Amino acid sequence: MLRAEDIGRPTVSSATVLVFAFVSCCALAAVVIGSFPLQLSIVTIFLFAGVHNLMEFRYFAARMPVRWGKSRVFYSVAIAGVVALTSAYLALYFANDNWLWDSGVYLSLAWNTSFIAWIGALFYLRGKQTSRDWGWAVPLVLFLAAAAWASPQYWSLSLVYLHPLIAMWFLERQIRRTKREWLRAYHVCLASIPVFVILIWLAFAGRANLPDETRLFWRIAQHAGSEMLPGISNHILVATHVFLESIHYFVWLLLIPLVDRRAIPWRLNDVPMFSSANGIPKIFAAFLVLSVGIVFLLWFGFAVDYTTTRDIYFAFAIGHVLAEFPFLIKML
Repeated sequence: MLRAEDIGRPTVSSATVLVFAFVSCCALAAVVIGSFPLQLSIVTIFLFAGVHNLMEFRYFAARMPVRWGKSRVFYSVAIAGVVALTSAYLALYFANDNWLWDSGVYLSLAWNTSFIAWIGALFYLRGKQTSRDWGWAVPLVLFLAAAAWASPQYWSLSLVYLHPLIAMWFLERQIRRTKREWLRAYHVCLASIPVFVILIWLAFAGRANLPDETRLFWRIAQHAGSEMLPGISNHILVATHVFLESIHYFVWLLLIPLVDRRAIPWRLNDVPMFSSANGIPKIFAAFLVLSVGIVFLLWFGFAVDYTTTRDIYFAFAIGHVLAEFPFLIKML
């Protein structure tokens, strides 16, 4: 019942709270990360890298049907692609010590072309399952392949910066499904991100390059593209990358569980593989326990030898990056 004292009192919607909280957190992150990019790179990866992978696995598990039905070919191609591309990536990575920056461009071209062709195949298969015209995917794939061939190293660098945006796309699709009243507010949040990136560049463009006397500091700067973009202070390159990755972690750890109750970690009854009569509850539970164990193992590895553990983590992390695409395409 409406009370008399409540009449005329302004109300604040949850969408307004979302915009205020998101923009406030981004502003704080931009200032702190821009001031201490190396330190925040180390801290954020230590705290959130493994945990956010666990949350992604939990989210995808809730969306993986027990019986694939008409999607059998789609999921088969998806899994085969993830396994094959990840295996090839790891072989190249450990053979060339971070092959993305190696001079062997033909290996990079081969992997990038295979990756784009796999994405194209997933779009094609998804298009066959819908009544919409997905003909635009063909020229898009050809354009991306041409871009990868024209400049393979810059293409690889672009993936480093574009990957954090995938989480934001997942969140956009999820909001459309379960929290549609947040959609316009979320688009305002998305529009604020390039504003903060520009502000980071304007505020810290005059900073000197970050120190690279250790392998860890050199690797962090290299990952952000310092060797590819020598004319730009690696201070703002690292700050930009850490800023985007921090939003990526924030989306997977907090925002997606807020808009999708099935993504809440302990709600296992919402996972078909665990709760369905045709599921594999014991195998899923064992895999979940293993995943939690890997998170603790990562924390231990970071504490003992951060540099080596970081290199190993980013090598194997390509698997979760690839796994994102089938589920995202399935949501389109």
